Amino acid sequence: MNEIITTIKKLIEVRVNIIKAEITDQISSIVARVAAIVLMIISASFILLFGSIALAFYFSELYGSSSIGFLMLTGIYTFIFLLLYLLRNAGGFQRILKNSLYRYVFLFKGRKGE
Repeated sequence: MNEIITTIKKLIEVRVNIIKAEITDQISSIVARVAAIVLMIISASFILLFGSIALAFYFSELYGSSSIGFLMLTGIYTFIFLLLYLLRNAGGFQRILKNSLYRYVFLFKGRKGE
């Protein structure tokens, strides 16, 4: 009887260790994906920053006034902001963003993150 109890305890202990390893693997995978997202956002921010400066100077050369060039770029960003502001409550827009981020972070390709 003691052998059965000991064997059951060892089986439970092995199962718990397997579950711990799986959870650790999943958490580290999620953290790695979130870190990749953060690095992509930082890179995209630099691309946007330097691209914006270059475009503003291009508009400045095109129209002969640096203030006009930067104001034109400000107008473009204002238009994009207003468009995103109007779409903020659109269910389809939110669903697309939510599902794509959820699928990337958790890698559940068949499930929807609703």
